[in-house]
Amino acid sequence: MPDKINFASENYAPVHPRIMEALTDVNTGNQPSYGNDEITLEASQLFKRIFGNDLEVFFVFNGTGANNFGLSCMVERHHSVLCSDVAHLYVDEGNAPETMLGCRLYPVKSADGKIIVAELKKAIKRIGDVHHPQPKVVSITQPTEYGTVYTVGELKAIKQLCSEHNMVLHVDGARFFNAAVSLDISLPGLSREVGLDVLTLGGTKTGLMFGEAVVFFNPAVNNPYKFNLKRSMQLASKNRFIAAQFKRLLQDNLWHEIAAHTNSLAKEFEKLVATIPSVTIAYPVETNAVFLNMPRELYDKMQQYANFYFWNDEKSETRLMFSFNNTFEDVREFAGRLKNEI
Repeated sequence: MPDKINFASENYAPVHPRIMEALTDVNTGNQPSYGNDEITLEASQLFKRIFGNDLEVFFVFNGTGANNFGLSCMVERHHSVLCSDVAHLYVDEGNAPETMLGCRLYPVKSADGKIIVAELKKAIKRIGDVHHPQPKVVSITQPTEYGTVYTVGELKAIKQLCSEHNMVLHVDGARFFNAAVSLDISLPGLSREVGLDVLTLGGTKTGLMFGEAVVFFNPAVNNPYKFNLKRSMQLASKNRFIAAQFKRLLQDNLWHEIAAHTNSLAKEFEKLVATIPSVTIAYPVETNAVFLNMPRELYDKMQQYANFYFWNDEKSETRLMFSFNNTFEDVREFAGRLKNEI
């Protein structure tokens, strides 16, 4: 029996062939360990050419580790982190943030996954009060857990609040490339130029075997980043194998090719299901995610054709994610079977 179509997660997908080729290319000879190799140096220089010279980048194993490492460089134990009430950081990273950071996460009300600025203003409170955790970081997800995208204007409004209250802005960008393609904006235009302080840049969901990057813009002099990298257990001994993947991803705009393809699949799926009764699109389709309101019985039937998640029982929401190895044929086949099952 052929494999079912994968719409569950990009984590189900194989390694992109050009990324695998890059891994093979560096899988020869000996190189210094712990990021002191020439491949890591070349990848870091490429980041600076693309995002701007005044930055430091570190390569880590996974998304949770990346977020916690990045945030640990920004906070002390008496601080707090404000994030969306549906943020991966808050909902899906277990107790890792509290354990690693030693400070509190405060959820902020959201709409379509995006923090409501008025609610964020209310959450920044009790500055200087010794009885209350002091707000230090606003962490947003770009794109959000619902695949929606913060516009440049929205990002600047949040950054303005951060600046007014001596806070820093962190972006969990597991699918950051999809957001850039959605907005038709450059990578620095969506990061440095809107005032990001720290960016967790996703690789795994863009076709890497494993690995994420953490980018610090305008890094502090004599900063503790490398020590926190070790403390967070994200210092890779064979760092060249993560760095080589990012180097290839950023070369020849491979990241753009992959993100444009997966975004287009989502838009095609949205168009095909728009007229199917018994299902509705739950959120604006802006990147490579589509959320459908669907009866549980229909979801159970569709599991014979494809893997995808029943996301929210209360709202009967399902989530479909589109990966680099999905095709328009996959999308059309699934939409046709969905229509036939109604």
